[in-house]
Amino acid sequence: MNPAASVPALTLRLALLALVLYGLAALLSIRLSAQPGQIAAPWFANPIGTVALLALPTRRWLPMLLALGLVNLLVNLGTMPGAWRCALQTCLEAAAFVPGNTAEMLLAAVLLRHLGMNADTLRQPGRFGRVLVLGALLPTFCSAFAGAALVAAPARPFAEAWTQWFAGSLIGTVAVLPLTLAVWLHGTAPLRRSLRQPRTLAYLSLSAAITLLAMTTLPRPFVVMSIGLVLVATQTSFTVTTLATLVNAVLLALLHTTGVLVPPPAVAWWEPGLYQLSVIASLLPGLLLSSSMEGQTQAMRHLLASEQRFRSLYTRTPALMHSIDPQGRVLSVSELWLQTLGYEEREVLGHHTTEFMTPETARYARDVVIPQAKRNGRCDNIEYQMRTRDGRVLDVLLSAIWLYDKEGQPLHSLAVLQDVTEKKRLQALSYYAAHDPLTGLPNRVLLQDRLERSCVQHARHGTRFAIGFLDLDHFKEVNDTYGHDAGDLLLKRVARRLLAALRASDTVCRLAGDEFILLFADVEHSEDLAPLVQKILASVAQPYRLGEGQESPVVNVAASMGLALFPEHGQDPQTLMSHADKAMYAVKRGGRGRYGFYRPDDPSA
Repeated sequence: MNPAASVPALTLRLALLALVLYGLAALLSIRLSAQPGQIAAPWFANPIGTVALLALPTRRWLPMLLALGLVNLLVNLGTMPGAWRCALQTCLEAAAFVPGNTAEMLLAAVLLRHLGMNADTLRQPGRFGRVLVLGALLPTFCSAFAGAALVAAPARPFAEAWTQWFAGSLIGTVAVLPLTLAVWLHGTAPLRRSLRQPRTLAYLSLSAAITLLAMTTLPRPFVVMSIGLVLVATQTSFTVTTLATLVNAVLLALLHTTGVLVPPPAVAWWEPGLYQLSVIASLLPGLLLSSSMEGQTQAMRHLLASEQRFRSLYTRTPALMHSIDPQGRVLSVSELWLQTLGYEEREVLGHHTTEFMTPETARYARDVVIPQAKRNGRCDNIEYQMRTRDGRVLDVLLSAIWLYDKEGQPLHSLAVLQDVTEKKRLQALSYYAAHDPLTGLPNRVLLQDRLERSCVQHARHGTRFAIGFLDLDHFKEVNDTYGHDAGDLLLKRVARRLLAALRASDTVCRLAGDEFILLFADVEHSEDLAPLVQKILASVAQPYRLGEGQESPVVNVAASMGLALFPEHGQDPQTLMSHADKAMYAVKRGGRGRYGFYRPDDPSA
């Protein structure tokens, strides 16, 4: 990972500032140790150098390390006691601290660069833990060997020097590294905003007061000090917690320097190190807790932002969408749903979805669709009729999926509705352009098309078909006696009887009034039509009840049919229909209720 792609780079001005801060931190560490020329405990400077290296490209690390080493040397020289001593010896003693410190900063920078640093590193407890291990524990552990080897003396054995170096550097790094990383990754603005709040200053002061009180009066002070830092972690931000940690570490060093806090007497060489590890243990809980809380807060922000994006996408998507709970109550709707049906959101949420449907659709949804969809997990292309606020009816196709909890119980649905009102209207217009609106039979337009196709097809194959011109006898008397509604009912029932009597390959059309055209496919001989035509006329001649109740009037009507054959009586639709019409009128003149074929030599035709 390239840190320069995600974190701030270090400019020359900031590099100089980092060197100044490094020198000040080194000077503070030496002064607080009250042992100039000795190993400082704690050592606060190195984390600043580590972050300065992280902010630079790798090719510029060598000049920065040399500059940091020079600052380290100068600070040690300036604080060395005994100006009377040999200048060369003083320089050598001061220079002995440089390799260990530069090695520690370099190793920490290499390990943290390999880990990868970005703005979220400190907000993820797992990654922050690795930062402490790779940026504090391992570098101080390893560099302590180099440092102890150079500064060890007969009065200070190697093991004792190594322990003091490791513990002092680890305390300083744990206290300073999180703060310097937070300032580098997030800038100083969050910290400055926090410090302007009286609440933040109050918690910082309270934490410092708890530390001072615990260290001067209590038998187990480090536990109480950690409680103060945990309090800061729970009430403020991660950056403020890192500052509180540094303040408490400085206070501890100050108490040791002034003699207010005296470590327990040590017998073995490792006992001072154990005491200093207790200091480290008191600093860590607040940092780790704050990192964890910061990560949770960040995750909640991301979750909230994701939820808001999803809700915005859901509500603003250009589709009719709604969600319902297992009881059928509306949980959410899209803006287009509201606009199309004319409702406000407050008028819809919490109401049962069937309140916005026609009564028939509501029963269908409540009794069939919703129960089946909850069992099956989905439904597709269900025809619904929704009712708008102003009473209009919309035809929609509904498709939905259901989501379930861990126990398999339905939580809520997500439904998409497609408004097909206009499509169905156009389909109806297209249908009725070719069909009779009263009987649903094909009309003159569709009849003409089918006749033309039949003529072409049968001419190509040399086969025959026939058309029949059927007219009801005395239909006008039914209209005059019982009214036009009764006449319309009669025509619809005649149409149903004709459809039932015909073969599947035949067609019946309503031409106009009480006139019907029948298209008989594949007629091999004219005699083959006789049984079928007689069946049709017998079916039409059965009594009709003009209503639903037993008191409704019953009428009897007959029909006359004229027939024309292709190709004998014509080879085009117009000629065939004309000859079938003439044959029908010839039948009517001969007595009605019968059928007959077109006869060119018949004078009555």
